[in-house]
Amino acid sequence: MKQLKRKVFAFLVAACLICMNIVPAFADTTTDATVPAAADVRQEAQLTASYLMNSIDFSTYADTGVFYGVSRDLFLAIRSGYDCSNQLAAYLEFVKNNISEDGTISINNGYNAKNYYISSYTYLIMILSASGIDATDFNGINIVSKFDKIINTFSVDDLSNNSMNIYHIGSVYSVVNAYKDTISNSDKVLADIKSALLAACTADGNGIVFPFFASLYDTDSNVKKAVDSAADYSKQTILTDGTSGYSVQYPTPGNTNSSGMNLAFFAQYNNPDVNTAVLYNSIVNKFKSASGNGAYINTYTGQEDFKSATPDALQGIITYLYTLEGKTNPFDITADVKAIADAKNAPVEEPS
Repeated sequence: MKQLKRKVFAFLVAACLICMNIVPAFADTTTDATVPAAADVRQEAQLTASYLMNSIDFSTYADTGVFYGVSRDLFLAIRSGYDCSNQLAAYLEFVKNNISEDGTISINNGYNAKNYYISSYTYLIMILSASGIDATDFNGINIVSKFDKIINTFSVDDLSNNSMNIYHIGSVYSVVNAYKDTISNSDKVLADIKSALLAACTADGNGIVFPFFASLYDTDSNVKKAVDSAADYSKQTILTDGTSGYSVQYPTPGNTNSSGMNLAFFAQYNNPDVNTAVLYNSIVNKFKSASGNGAYINTYTGQEDFKSATPDALQGIITYLYTLEGKTNPFDITADVKAIADAKNAPVEEPS
């Protein structure tokens, strides 16, 4: 629900400003195209992850919406390389105490239950995989099997913007793709996911959704077409100071969330018209809190924000970092899952 509130608030603020013929402007409209060192970007990512990890209560979750949001934050922190072992332990302890033998997670379903229910499983599996933990045997429970049963009840319409917030489809793809040899009817499920994939028509939506599908860009013409269409849209939301607005219709003010999501999108999909170094430097220089604690400012409240603005900034920064380091997409867990399976199936050497 926090995403919906954020989007509605952004829409209302932008609409009011337009109606009053007020165009917000930053005092500094210059841009910086200097490509940062990967080590400096990783340091920035870890500082931001530190702020998030120390702002969240990992011991309790009001509903699946909160669990999804915290899970996303934890996954990003893990990918940053920040030592969040204490937070991970608290998170997994909660899961152990609130999951049944068949893999059912006992958390109240919040607003738009279908979105957050499925994402609770996808991000839990992604966190386990990124942490080197076998999601098919977590504390004796096969969480992938439970996810398999859930996702096979979803139709194309269930996965599309008609029924499910498109923001959540990326993590569904990530898990099904990583476990396609395990998930029942995985070819059909993957085909349904791709059929449901639509340009979200906001900078935020495009940046949250499409980076998950990077592995398909060069091999699937339909995905490539959708990504290219999203790129044509999102680059129009980039302002002259290097920040990004929410949408083409409401391009101002430039804000932390949209700037982070555009950085994630264009870091993943190189575009000749967009300089990702400018996007990175703009979000760090214009939206990072002056406190130096790694927090980012909510553009609409002017306050440090660990619930929305900072996670979106971190997602952009980490995706950019992976590009600089020549790594695959940070949301792709196929290599993690394979490494876990290989270790599990490795022959045991007998002592000589």
